[in-house]
Amino acid sequence: MYYKNNKLILPESINELHQTVLENPNSIFFAGGTYIMKNRKMFLDSSDVKIISLEKIKELFDVTRNIKHVEVGAMVTTNKLLEIGNLAFNDLLLSTLSNTATHIVRNQITIGGALATSNIRFSLPGTLSCMGASIELLDFSKNKMTTKLVPVEKMYKNGLILLEKGNLIKKIKIPLDTFDFERFYCIGNPVKEPESTVIFAFRSDINQTLINNIKLSVTFPKAGIFTSSIVSSELDGAEIPIIPKSAISISNKFISEIDKNIEGVTPLQKERAKRILQTILYQITPSKKYIEKNY
Repeated sequence: MYYKNNKLILPESINELHQTVLENPNSIFFAGGTYIMKNRKMFLDSSDVKIISLEKIKELFDVTRNIKHVEVGAMVTTNKLLEIGNLAFNDLLLSTLSNTATHIVRNQITIGGALATSNIRFSLPGTLSCMGASIELLDFSKNKMTTKLVPVEKMYKNGLILLEKGNLIKKIKIPLDTFDFERFYCIGNPVKEPESTVIFAFRSDINQTLINNIKLSVTFPKAGIFTSSIVSSELDGAEIPIIPKSAISISNKFISEIDKNIEGVTPLQKERAKRILQTILYQITPSKKYIEKNY
């Protein structure tokens, strides 16, 4: 471990990081820096507050794959994930990453930082929630370091991340499940227009003329991430193509479910979410094998 100056500390291992946090309990973590650098309030003058850079910890840059999962270190950038591309990830995640900022900014955005931003939700958490991904957390708050695995969807409440002081995202565990149908939509700009932006991730399987195994996650940047149980139950086993009357009925129930379960969603966001869901439902068609056999 070494100090670049009296405020910036650069530990070189997880163990050194643990010791640094214990010695500097009021410190803040510096990953890619895209959030800290755009907020003047994050530039602290107080000499007793340290910034802990994660750039020297090699374990946080690892990407490994087995038959069922890809494990991505928290310091891996979104551009790096795009470079890996189809070798490890599906179209849903790649579409989400491509939609995240510009190429230059993506070189700075780390996957851990994209998940841990304190007061706004971007595209990545919702898609990872839809994919059933989990976060491995390190808890440095006590003398003995501990780890735990938490589903992405359980990490947020009312638009805020439930990341306790002294905790750090180490890596993200992403399942390699394949689905027959996937869609990603981002209407608006979560940074400039968080109160009107809607981010939508949807996956399902198609068995000839039936839809099943539905996964859906909608993100309202200021209000939070919402996973609908009503849409899943209404669609599971439904015959496709879905007629307009059914699509309208399901989307209305979807909005009612949002009203009952999440606060702070604006009328424009509800209307956008409703229209996106209807658009997706109209796009679902019978499986290619069924069409080739019967038409």
